[in-house]
Amino acid sequence: MDIKKLENYSVPVMFQKLNEMDTSDGRFTKVRIWMMHLQDNYNGSIFERSVVDDAIPTIEYIPIVGFIEKNSSGEDDFSDHRYIITRKDGNVEKKYAGSAYGVILSSEDNNAHYEDRLCDDGVTRTFLVVDGIIWNMFDKSSEIINRDLVKSHSMELWDSIEGWEDENNLFHFTKFSFRAACILGNDQEPGMHNSTIEVQFTMSDFVKSIQSELSNKLKTYTDYVKQNINKGGTQMAKPEETKTDFSLTAMQQFSEIDNIVSAHEQYRDRWGDLRIRYSAVDLQNDEVICIDRAENYTYFGFKFTMNGDKPAVDFTTKTRKKIEYTNFEEGTQVIDGAFSFANEVEDFCKTADKKIGELTTAKETAETNYSSIKSEYDEIKPKYEDFVREKAENEKKAVELKKDECFAKFDEHLSTVDEYTALKNEKDNLSLDQIEAKCAILFTQKSLNTNFTKKQKNNDTLTADIVDYTSNDEGVVQTKYGAIKVSK
Repeated sequence: MDIKKLENYSVPVMFQKLNEMDTSDGRFTKVRIWMMHLQDNYNGSIFERSVVDDAIPTIEYIPIVGFIEKNSSGEDDFSDHRYIITRKDGNVEKKYAGSAYGVILSSEDNNAHYEDRLCDDGVTRTFLVVDGIIWNMFDKSSEIINRDLVKSHSMELWDSIEGWEDENNLFHFTKFSFRAACILGNDQEPGMHNSTIEVQFTMSDFVKSIQSELSNKLKTYTDYVKQNINKGGTQMAKPEETKTDFSLTAMQQFSEIDNIVSAHEQYRDRWGDLRIRYSAVDLQNDEVICIDRAENYTYFGFKFTMNGDKPAVDFTTKTRKKIEYTNFEEGTQVIDGAFSFANEVEDFCKTADKKIGELTTAKETAETNYSSIKSEYDEIKPKYEDFVREKAENEKKAVELKKDECFAKFDEHLSTVDEYTALKNEKDNLSLDQIEAKCAILFTQKSLNTNFTKKQKNNDTLTADIVDYTSNDEGVVQTKYGAIKVSK
């Protein structure tokens, strides 16, 4: 990989809104950013943890940037890393066109840490996560983030990078510095797995938001359904009286189409569970209106056709929809089996309660197990320490006894040797093997100087273990303790 290609290097990762900062004027929105994951990524490079650790100090105070324009759906959205290239006097100039909409907090406040995250491909990766703030004074950027809840993000690096390329053309970073955190739009493909910006409320924030808006959402939904039942070419005001060119009733037709869109695609939620992505809300002429859970419960429409009693949905015609608010009229009928926001919230809360219950139980079990093990450990530790201490003392006494036995064996023969006396004085600093070897050498030296043997009072002969008296070196005898110099 050409090192020049890595200038202003960018790797998309994750960005998550946390909550509004506790300020009276609401100037800031606190965000959490998944800056990068370790090891290899889509951009053909590899980040080792030690290298990222060295770069973490450079992340404080870098800007959170972006470039806003219309996306493919005609909405205001963040786009990409935008540069303006101009030619002046034959020279090409490259200027950054994005704007700063926030900043990463200081090292003391950005909570830089690593988190393991299960990605969509089933692989758990380790991400570097930091906190920052978005300035609420910029209306468009704040509206986009709070509208979409989930955005992509791409980190930018200064061009003073260092690294090497392996045989597979993967670039291994050995040194780099963070330059900026760039918010990407929905049309941009991230360069790292699960590289999104996610608006994530705490459970209390979510419940408060639902409680304050649920009645309005339900009113809007039933109003929307009523409007399309009583108006339009399908004349669905009284489903039981609806006439079609087919044998299916309106309810049967809706059920068939809902089964098709529900089976079309699945996605993983924030807990890693597979869920149905699309649910039908309504039928309008030749279009089925669906809710897209993976796109933050945004409304989309798909064209469908009927071949006799068999419906066919064209998912390539996906078009985003919006809700129009009208006054609610009593007696409005709701399509049985259609997507219900209230039921969705109820299911979410049940799932969340279940997850919280499981985690609470696991935590309590772990605490109980820890307390039990800690109690046993505290009880056993003094006994074990006494055992170890007693064992060490016994072993020391046994060694000292063997040392004394060794000296007793040689006292009669070496008591007049000065080196032997010095050896006895140093016995506490020597091992048993060292003492035995030195005593044997001293005895051998003395014995060789007196024809190798000496009669004992008990008529036993104490001799040195001489392996080979033959030597090419004059005045040296080979023994199992090595070459010993003697006087002949």
